[in-house]
Amino acid sequence: MVSISDNQLRTNCSLWELSNLEDEKNRRFYLCGEIASVDECSDEFNPTLSPTSELVRQIFTINRADMSIPVKSRKPIIININSPGGELAEGFSLVSAMALSKTPIYTVNIGMWCSMAFLIGITGKKRFSLPYMTFLMHEASGLSIGKISSMEEKIDFDRKFSDKVVKQHILSHSNMTERDYDLVVKKELYMLPEEAKMYGFIDEIVTDLDTIL
Repeated sequence: MVSISDNQLRTNCSLWELSNLEDEKNRRFYLCGEIASVDECSDEFNPTLSPTSELVRQIFTINRADMSIPVKSRKPIIININSPGGELAEGFSLVSAMALSKTPIYTVNIGMWCSMAFLIGITGKKRFSLPYMTFLMHEASGLSIGKISSMEEKIDFDRKFSDKVVKQHILSHSNMTERDYDLVVKKELYMLPEEAKMYGFIDEIVTDLDTIL
C-alpha cells in the first residue's frame, strides 16, 4: 500500500493553490458540479462562497480593475463549464453578472452544459466547446413546498419566469425562432456540439487547444 507523507500532502496542496492562482491571474475559471447556493465544503466554522457567487465576485473584481481600460482592449475572462445544472435563482445571479460585464467573458464546454449550466454557458460573448461534449436544454423546473396557496403562487412565478426570462434569454443567445423554441422546450433537447452550433448556442468547436488557453 502506498502512503502519502504530510510533507508530500503539503507540497501537493501548495502546487494546487499555485495552479489556482496562476489561473486567476490569467482570468481562467472553472464551474464544475451542481449549481447550488451552498458550497458543500462550507460549514459554520469555515464559510465559503458558492462557486457561482465566487465567479460573480471575480467578475466584479476584474471589471473594477479594468475600468480605466477601453472595453475593446480588455483581456477576456474564460469560464470553463462542466455541470449538470442546478438552482435557477443561483444560476441567474451569475448570468446577470456575465451579461452586464464590460470585460468580455468567453465560455467553454469541457464536459456538459445541462439545464441551468446550459443557460450560463450560452451567455458568453464567445462560446466554445471541446469535441464530443453534451448539451441539454429543457423547460425550467421549480420546487414548491408548503401551503397550497403558497405553492400555487410559486408555480405561477416559476411559469412566468420560464416564459419571460428563460425563453427570452435562449432566443437572444441563439438563432432559434420562437416557433423552434415552443416545439422543443417541453422535451429534453440533448445536443452534440455540432447541433448546438447549428442552433447558434456556441460559436466554435475547438480543434486547437491553444485557442482557449
